[in-house]
Amino acid sequence: MGVYENLLPGKENALTPEYLTVKCHFSSVRMLQKQIEAERKAGKVILSNTTPPGGYYLPAAGDTMEIRKFIRTLKNRGENTLRILESARSLLEELESDEFE
Repeated sequence: MGVYENLLPGKENALTPEYLTVKCHFSSVRMLQKQIEAERKAGKVILSNTTPPGGYYLPAAGDTMEIRKFIRTLKNRGENTLRILESARSLLEELESDEFE
C-alpha cells in the first residue's frame, strides 16, 4: 500500500510527515518524501500544506482552489529552482574563466 491510500481528503485532514513515516513503515521522513515524489510522478495527486503542523492530503471533492494553490506553489518552486540553477551556472562560468586568465 502506498502513501496515497493512507491519505484523507481536505486540508483540515492533512497527515504530518512524521505520522505517515510511521504509518507507512518508512525508516525516515526523507524516504517518505521520495515515495510521495514517485507516486506524484506516477499520476497521483497528493497535496501538501507547509503551514504548521503541515502535512499531506488528498484534494477535497470539488475543491479546485486547493489544487490551484498547489499548482502555483509547484510552479513557483520550479521558477526558483531555475533561478538558483542560473546563478550557480553563472558563478561556475565566472570561476572557470578566471582560471584561464
